[in-house]
Amino acid sequence: MLLTLIRHAKSSWSDLSLDDFDRPLNERGKRDAPKMARWFFENIQETPILFTSPANRALSTAKYFEKEFTSIKLNTVDNLYHANLHDYESLILENNHEKHIVIFGHNPTISSVAEEMLNFKTIYLKTCSICQINLIEPDTLIGEFNFLKSPKDLA
Repeated sequence: MLLTLIRHAKSSWSDLSLDDFDRPLNERGKRDAPKMARWFFENIQETPILFTSPANRALSTAKYFEKEFTSIKLNTVDNLYHANLHDYESLILENNHEKHIVIFGHNPTISSVAEEMLNFKTIYLKTCSICQINLIEPDTLIGEFNFLKSPKDLA
């Protein structure tokens, strides 16, 4: 099973009256998200199932990816906002029969999930970064590193 973890694109802090949940993407985020979505679409082998946090910045990022996969439905998972490692593990285990799942989320947890599954502490997902893990035994959540791409890698 392939697991792809994607951190939301760069968000805006320009309107301090907005709740954290409602913060939109900033201009860089709006530029990076479609670029990364296009790269991902062109470079994957298995069509994924998409899951996202409902927070505006994660959902907006995920929608750019959804547009690339015209036949895929985007699934919003409420507990991915302020999620912990257990929330991610539960979602992955519930879907371990799938060939490929993608989760759009937030730091620090999304980076911690990658570190935990790869059993090393050097993974940090920058905004709009894509980390792919091959889960060798999906029931145990132990994986092998496939790649980590950030928008700067595509510049």
